[in-house]
Amino acid sequence: MGGRQSVKAKKPGVKKRAKASQGSSGTKPVAVASDGVIEEANAAFDSGRADEGLATLRNASRRNPSDAAIAEALGLALAEFGGQEEAVAALKRAAMLSPTAGYEKFMYLGQLLDDGEAATTCTRQGLAILEAQASQGDEHAQGQHASACCALAEQILGTADEADEETSKQVEALIERARASDPESPEPVQLLASLRGEQGKTDEALSILKESLSMWRKTAMHRDEEGEDGAEEFQGEFDVSFEFRFETAKLLLELDTTTETAIDILCELLRERDDNVDVWYMLAYAHHGALEFDIALEHLQQGEELIRSRGGDESALANFEELRAAITESKATVESGKGPAEMET
Repeated sequence: MGGRQSVKAKKPGVKKRAKASQGSSGTKPVAVASDGVIEEANAAFDSGRADEGLATLRNASRRNPSDAAIAEALGLALAEFGGQEEAVAALKRAAMLSPTAGYEKFMYLGQLLDDGEAATTCTRQGLAILEAQASQGDEHAQGQHASACCALAEQILGTADEADEETSKQVEALIERARASDPESPEPVQLLASLRGEQGKTDEALSILKESLSMWRKTAMHRDEEGEDGAEEFQGEFDVSFEFRFETAKLLLELDTTTETAIDILCELLRERDDNVDVWYMLAYAHHGALEFDIALEHLQQGEELIRSRGGDESALANFEELRAAITESKATVESGKGPAEMET
């Protein structure tokens, strides 16, 4: 298999919510008018009318430009349902209106900003506010603490040139805080596996990753005992997010010499969301590693069709074409009679 892939899915620092905030994340008390607007928008989101909900919040924000609650509600809703540029602008305005309360806007900025240093600064601020709220008895903040610690640790690891001693120390400290906050969460365990991988400790990393897998995929670990159809019984029953499972599959492909579990996870993701281009790409990559070239090419075609149906992202298509060339070359090499050891993957 190869090294890290260019395809990357963002992982939320707090669990995503399909509703605009109503001040529960620590913003100052909202006026009745603001509360009503946000409830109206949430009702639209709940019934699948995202455009209507966004329009409600945009109009309210224009009428009340200094209302911190509406500004934050709009920013969070745009992060879920709008474009990145507009979401970032709205979240920045919300942060200026309420810089010391409301952790969610800072956590979302940490996800959306392209500048790694600025994103990490926002996540640090969000975590600090979250911890302050948690210490005051905010149960929602308490429930998000482990995930927020992991988000900051992941950003520190992702923006560092290498997992040197100082970076590793910061990341491990955050992982320990996350594990202390939620001992049942597989998220900090998987992040520790990623850190060990960055440190070149592949065997230890894989062992830790399997520990994380056993925490959220217990039914799946016994699939072979139950037969091939066993995978169906835990569809949609996971406590971890789509993004988390995608990152699990990617990490498995980096660390494990086999591809079976990674392929199982990616197929499960497609059953939930078959319009995700990154999953089609990684599934093709995994089947390439398993020397299942025709299946890999079929998955590439599915992903390319999705990209073209959305207007044709040239950068994404170039990534798919590069992988297609590698698969085609590998297939020709195997069919010519050369062994896998002679292939360049």
